[in-house]
Amino acid sequence: METRFSLASIFKLAGSPPVLLLALLLAAGILWNRSDRLLASPALTFPASTFPAATFPDAAGTPLPPKQSAPTPLPNDPTNRLPSPSPSPLVGSTGGSSDAITPVTTDPNQLVLSAVRQAVWGPSIYCRVQQTTNIYGQRALLIGELKSEALSNSPMRRLRYTARVAVGETAFDLLQVSDGRMMWTKSSPNSPPKRIILDQVLQSIPSSMQYPDTRPEVHLLLAVGGQAELLRGLYHRYNWYKAVSGKIGGADVWQLVGRLRTEPTRIAGNAPIDNMNSDIGSPSPNLPTEARLTLSRSTKLPYFPFIVEYFQRAAKSSTSKSPFELMSRIEFKDPSTEIQFSEKDFDRFNETVEEIKDETQDYLPTVRLSLEPFSRVNR
Repeated sequence: METRFSLASIFKLAGSPPVLLLALLLAAGILWNRSDRLLASPALTFPASTFPAATFPDAAGTPLPPKQSAPTPLPNDPTNRLPSPSPSPLVGSTGGSSDAITPVTTDPNQLVLSAVRQAVWGPSIYCRVQQTTNIYGQRALLIGELKSEALSNSPMRRLRYTARVAVGETAFDLLQVSDGRMMWTKSSPNSPPKRIILDQVLQSIPSSMQYPDTRPEVHLLLAVGGQAELLRGLYHRYNWYKAVSGKIGGADVWQLVGRLRTEPTRIAGNAPIDNMNSDIGSPSPNLPTEARLTLSRSTKLPYFPFIVEYFQRAAKSSTSKSPFELMSRIEFKDPSTEIQFSEKDFDRFNETVEEIKDETQDYLPTVRLSLEPFSRVNR
């Protein structure tokens, strides 16, 4: 009998991933269960006019090939390439000038933690989101936008993330919205919306720790929804072992490379969701084994995650020369901090909901926070 995966089985294997990774998993389930007729259909493409030109890192709307091995990390301009210090399995030297490339001595995991902190405590921001996923010989495309507003009276943020996902002839919407006190996520057309009561998460953290210069494990607990939770998951799931600094499209960036963790992090979040993200046992074969993260080094947008890329080890039958193949790429484009939001931006969806899946307990600390930093030493 032919083996087939359902969306439910993929979510069970994946734990509870942030909504910005859900499109990858949803697409994997849809593509795996695609009929022969749809598998024979051409790869999904959109006209270039669908996307306005982006200033970073390249022109939006450029179609990706249906299947890629690990790409060069920068556009084709040879002066803007970021080869990795050898022997990185993902960021390979492609020739050209490398005068602007500098190996980074700072622990890359600390850079990811700094990105989490900035996503929690940084200024209000707006950006467009584009995600391309290639799997099972098909392609899924996500187009959306992210609105994240910093609040003066709370470390929790108001948030709205909307996206349209297209997989062949199938399309569905993703929505995540937070008013700073409660967050709702609708990530699948056939599943109930999820709810996280942010007030309860905040009440579980002593008020004396609710400030930007507190310990990193507190930042992780406050990273609920949007880019902050995406970075929280990346930190726990991958060991970031290499980093270089350079430029992409004239922007100063760090580029980090990570692989699935084989041991717990030294500094860790203290909630069930963090245990799900840092599963050290036998990870799902549907999850990417490697990741690459491009962070801003500018003072205007410090640690902003421009690009997140997920890779899978190439199958033995693959003709690719690289041992890794690009599985999914998320780009946060045209970020702006000069933005004003309205109250309507953070309204919850109005449809009648009879069933709600409450996930608040997954985000509450399992160990009471004390003056001593929490450090996971065993599972």
